Amino acid sequence: MLSCKDMPKVWSLLLLGWFAALTAHGCSVDQRSLGSLAAPRGEAGAAADVLVDGFAGSQDALSGEAGPGAELWVPFGQVTLHPALANLPASQVDPTMTADERELYFASNPNTDWDIWVVQRASSTALWETPSKVVELSSAYLDETPEVSADGLTMYLASARPGGAAGEHLWVSHRATRADPWDQPVPVTDFVGGDKDLSPTLARDELLMVFASFHGSDWDLYATTRASTADPWGTPTPLTELNSSQFDWDPALYLDGKSIVFASRRLGTANSLFYATRAAVTDAFSVPQPATELNVNDDADPWLSDNGDHIVFDSRRGGGPTKIYEASR
Repeated sequence: MLSCKDMPKVWSLLLLGWFAALTAHGCSVDQRSLGSLAAPRGEAGAAADVLVDGFAGSQDALSGEAGPGAELWVPFGQVTLHPALANLPASQVDPTMTADERELYFASNPNTDWDIWVVQRASSTALWETPSKVVELSSAYLDETPEVSADGLTMYLASARPGGAAGEHLWVSHRATRADPWDQPVPVTDFVGGDKDLSPTLARDELLMVFASFHGSDWDLYATTRASTADPWGTPTPLTELNSSQFDWDPALYLDGKSIVFASRRLGTANSLFYATRAAVTDAFSVPQPATELNVNDDADPWLSDNGDHIVFDSRRGGGPTKIYEASR
């Protein structure tokens, strides 16, 4: 008969045998409950399951494409009205920021005409200055969805001004330094988009762009790449793994283009934010999942810091005009 002092040894042997049996049959320990403890965000192991707002299953099972290295989604914390724009009249939409978060560009319509505006600060911890219209980027026509590069020297936007293809399409502007004014925007002629194009977003290296394109009666997401910033953009291709039969637009790339948040009407209501990820920019994105912690009332036009820890987006959650909100994780 076994004595009490022999029991720990017996239990250890039983546990080792159980674990060996699991391994022999190809089973793995469920990593969902380990989450951020198992690996830092963006470094989840091959067997790690991804937290997807209550949706069960691993990233691999959801997409069949995203593998090790895909982002582990961590919900954002409290959403607050952006302090730089809290007291502005009219609507503010389409926020985009430089990587150092010292310049925030957005579209606003205080005089019924949508133009490009900016608000600046001396450092990432300083108080914001008074917002102002960026005259050299604005026109008497519709100007919206700005996208500033990480270094603050390139600006893409959507505009209906004359001089390019008929309707609203993508334009680009440059400046030599952050202290210089923007050059006069010129139309993007490297590719032919849809009937309309807007909401461009750049990967940090500016070699990948995703934008929304209108074909017939539906907005979908398209991607284009180039070999260097001196080369032309290639022919855009639809991101079929992200698109639906409803409007899909307002994309925001981060993590060097391996993760994306975008707006969609696939829930049958106004815009809601969805996210997807992949292990490499050459992979397909995972099946989009709703960012339920952010979605309240017509939430769209996100921008994220490249590490994914800070999001800025527009929303009608406060009622009245659309305003810009932010959250961190």
